[in-house]
Amino acid sequence: MKMEEMNKQCIEKVIDRILQRKETDWNMDIEHFDWVPGVGLYGIFCAWESTKEPKYLNFLNGWIDRHLEEAYAQKTVNSTAPLLTVLSVYAVTKKEHLLAVCEDLAQYIIHDAPLTIDGGLEHTVTEPGPGFSDQMWADTLFMVCIFLTKLGSVTGKAEYTAFAQKQLLLHLKLLSDGNGLFYHGYNGAQKNHMSAIRWGRANGWIIYSTAKILQLSKNFDGRDKAEEALSRHAAALCRVQDLDGGYHTILDDPTSYIEISATAAIAAGMKLGNEIGVLKGEVRSAAERAIGAVVAAIAENGDVGSVSTGTPVMPDADAYKKIGICPTLYGQGLAAVALS
Repeated sequence: MKMEEMNKQCIEKVIDRILQRKETDWNMDIEHFDWVPGVGLYGIFCAWESTKEPKYLNFLNGWIDRHLEEAYAQKTVNSTAPLLTVLSVYAVTKKEHLLAVCEDLAQYIIHDAPLTIDGGLEHTVTEPGPGFSDQMWADTLFMVCIFLTKLGSVTGKAEYTAFAQKQLLLHLKLLSDGNGLFYHGYNGAQKNHMSAIRWGRANGWIIYSTAKILQLSKNFDGRDKAEEALSRHAAALCRVQDLDGGYHTILDDPTSYIEISATAAIAAGMKLGNEIGVLKGEVRSAAERAIGAVVAAIAENGDVGSVSTGTPVMPDADAYKKIGICPTLYGQGLAAVALS
């Protein structure tokens, strides 16, 4: 079987698992407007782009009809995530009300969303709790900044792309470990990386988002720094890749478990970085090994295995190692992105 055909079969198995789900637990519940459904929706859109299977676009149109007004209910960084797919569907269907909602929420992000003491988007979530004052998390680049960059590209309005590019450079600077990898979060008030863990999925969010923002952007002030960071990141990721192609939930700790959503996001970022000409050929082979690990984790029913549940910045390495594992919409979505 050709690689393209095998990937297509895997994509369909993974995405059909979302469409045929019966669960209403948070990890597989796509019927609300937040980051977990948002990553799953983006995987469905990437699957549609790759396969042109009509039921995938039909599902997305139906989801948007049911949930679009929820975009205004809780304006947070994390709940912005579905708008990347809404905007992507707009680019296909040209339904103007979709663009209007995207611009409304983008205006909130760039003018009113809380910023840290360093000027970064504060990581805000829909879950009740004390919040994460003055904290920047790697997740934000995926949840917000790809969307804003694409919106700038679609509308021709530089304010969106400029804001996203500034956030990209700030996150790359403040989350860097100085050796190519990135920490999960940064506390501006305390001037530290809290537990200072090089968390796998955080690095997945960063490498994919950096490559995607570079792909969607024209030249901008600091692009050379972003490209350099992407190259150093990929090289560092090659050094910590497991022999089977996967990545550990703590990248530099081989006693931590292999985590497949991180592996998928890293593979997708490496592939995209190679396609846009920033990353070299040896990175492509690392991406292919990572995709092999993703394929090996797909169960017969389409579940993507070895995916960690929602993970805030944990207090220490042991706490990261104890995060539970279960199939999730973001695991399904990121696997589809990598395979697409």
